[in-house]
Amino acid sequence: MTASGLVELRDVAVGYAESPVLTGIDLRIDAGEIVCIIGASGSGKSTLLRAMVGLLEPAAGAVHLFGQDLYAMRRRSRGRVLSRVGVLFQNDALFSSMSVLDNVMFPGRKLTDLPDEVIHELALIELARLGVDALPERMPQEISGGQAKRVALARANVLAPELIFCDEPTASLDPINAAVLGRELMRLRDDQGSAVVLVTHNMEVVRTLSDRTVVIAAGGIRAAGTASALERSEDPQVKALFRMEPVPRAPGGE
Repeated sequence: MTASGLVELRDVAVGYAESPVLTGIDLRIDAGEIVCIIGASGSGKSTLLRAMVGLLEPAAGAVHLFGQDLYAMRRRSRGRVLSRVGVLFQNDALFSSMSVLDNVMFPGRKLTDLPDEVIHELALIELARLGVDALPERMPQEISGGQAKRVALARANVLAPELIFCDEPTASLDPINAAVLGRELMRLRDDQGSAVVLVTHNMEVVRTLSDRTVVIAAGGIRAAGTASALERSEDPQVKALFRMEPVPRAPGGE
């Protein structure tokens, strides 16, 4: 693995209750690229994401972040690795009992030994950059969906991580807020140098943002490449995804 590789999955099998959803997953993600993971509903996209962020240990294979086996290390070492990772969850996952400011400060408090005043300043900077600096004392239930998404992104990026995972980041957003979020993710790649991994069903996001797209189908990686190349694929499952049509069952697939 070279110095630029941030993520490497090696022959990973992952699932629930001894039932694999995905098997034989080999995937590498490098610094400074946006990778979209697409597939039909229930294909295992979010399951794969959970394995990459430390929430679901694989049944087989290895998940390496920054050259280290995520599930082989001790808890404190894993915390240090995960401090270099940001996660934007599909439902934002803001803590309803915490203010906006405390939500954004949470990763710094949990994953680092930084002084609280430093974390506080980082959080305010991030809220201001995303245009929600008027909301620090509000509670999550007191802000709009678009504002909540920006707060969640501020929390994901408060430590300027090298790697950011997003699960359906544009879900429930109107086109304007979706476009704003997309531009921000591109900024993180272009200005901050972060790698961004998006699970998405939004093909406009795939066409606009992705440097590389990974198609999940039939229990594994069906195809990978640029969006423009995949759009010309003759594979019926890949074609159906890009045309937003029902995905046909693969021969021998589940």
